[in-house]
Amino acid sequence: MAIIPVYCATKAAVHSFTVSLRHQLRNSAVNVIELVPPYVSTDLNRAAEQSRPAGSGGSPMPLDEFIAEAMKELSTATEEAAIGFAKMTMAASWTETARAIFSKLNP
Repeated sequence: MAIIPVYCATKAAVHSFTVSLRHQLRNSAVNVIELVPPYVSTDLNRAAEQSRPAGSGGSPMPLDEFIAEAMKELSTATEEAAIGFAKMTMAASWTETARAIFSKLNP
């Protein structure tokens, strides 16, 4: 989202780091699972939520709903646990083509 470039860039950086860390630890007993949260309603963003104009974007997922879904996803995830709206972004951004390229660059 162009209106929050630093936030989005840090999410992309965490994803890149997690993919590389998972690759480095692939032959160890460590299982690296990436938790990919959507926009979640927390105390950190409550003031920003109240000052946003109506109709200016999606509503945040309630925190208790996020926690319940995250725990469910983490219990079954093997690599990525995307929650709520984030499931759509992961499907679009980390395609099989990207996985194939990563594998070729990192034997």
